[in-house]
Amino acid sequence: MAHSKYEQPFTLKILDNDFNLVCLINYTSLQWDRKYNQVGQFVIEGVQGKYDRNTWKYVYTEKRKELGRISQVNLSKDGDRRIITLSGLFYENELNRMICYAKPTKFDDDTGTHNGTSILKAGSPQWVTAEGTADNVAKAFFNGFKQISFKNYLIGDFEGKTLVTKTFELPITMGNVKQGDYHYAIHNRNNEKLGNKLYNILKESKASFEVAFDYDNKTTQLNIIHGVDRTQDGHAYGVNPTIFSMTNGSIKSAKLVTSDTATADAVIQVSEDDTQTLVLANCRNDSTGRFTAETIHSNQGDFATDKEYKLSVMADASTILQDKGDIINMEFDFVNSSYDYMIDYDLGDIVSINIPDIGINIDTQIVACHEVIKNGTWNMSIEVGDILRKRGK
Repeated sequence: MAHSKYEQPFTLKILDNDFNLVCLINYTSLQWDRKYNQVGQFVIEGVQGKYDRNTWKYVYTEKRKELGRISQVNLSKDGDRRIITLSGLFYENELNRMICYAKPTKFDDDTGTHNGTSILKAGSPQWVTAEGTADNVAKAFFNGFKQISFKNYLIGDFEGKTLVTKTFELPITMGNVKQGDYHYAIHNRNNEKLGNKLYNILKESKASFEVAFDYDNKTTQLNIIHGVDRTQDGHAYGVNPTIFSMTNGSIKSAKLVTSDTATADAVIQVSEDDTQTLVLANCRNDSTGRFTAETIHSNQGDFATDKEYKLSVMADASTILQDKGDIINMEFDFVNSSYDYMIDYDLGDIVSINIPDIGINIDTQIVACHEVIKNGTWNMSIEVGDILRKRGK
């Protein structure tokens, strides 16, 4: 039997493009995959309701933080019964509509003659590199690239008859920053998708972001979030430690995956033009010399000193290596216990895990919560990321 209100099946609402309620739906099964350092997703099978492609746009429930955007609908017939499956990504993916484009040499509204420009300076970030604590760097990128204005011929106007000004902006405001240890960070604008960029900026600080939906006011805001340290040795005063173990009955089964097949801990970065070939090598402090090669995005002319330029290139190296480390990943089946989901532990929290049978006694971060509701029963498996600390022997 489920303990908390979060550990049981929940009702889903269908919303239209303006976040107005269309209807409530019943379903036979649901996968609700919450993820910390990437966009989560959902799949709803056996949906009962009168589907309308013009109004069925979003999925919402008061029981979860996420707002789902319906991107795929599968319709089939089984005799006289119509079967509907809805799937899509959570609203955090809306940030990936925008690109952290490189700083133009000239903007279209600069004075003087400059051919081949379209980006307007108004609202465009004027910096090449953002640095500071990771939360402030993430805010700088979000505020800088959540909108874009440009002037150009529209695609299809191949005769070049009319220059048109277009402006696009995400309907998301900057919200709150949760207290936590945000490391110093340096990041460049290298044409990445905005959402992916924010995940990269915040990941090294064990932080992330969410887009919170206010159902009553029909608004969305971006919050920077930070997991709570609930480990046995590291939890703060007033925070109850969370220890997942087969001994206390909170883990039913566990699967550990380790791999160093396609990993790297050092980077050769190269830039070539008509006058020079520039090669910079960067590595981590504990590097064993496993190299990968990438192109240098930073322009020497944008920096006043050799140190500033090298730190800028190093910042890109850090991002490149972030997803190329040794894979140490664990997934375990959750068992209802004295710990209540989203109360005693949640996505992003740092917890202790003790499974003596496979030699695991560690502190690690919850990076995904895979919920399944089927035939009226709620179940969940938890995925954790890199080992932060080994405990004991």
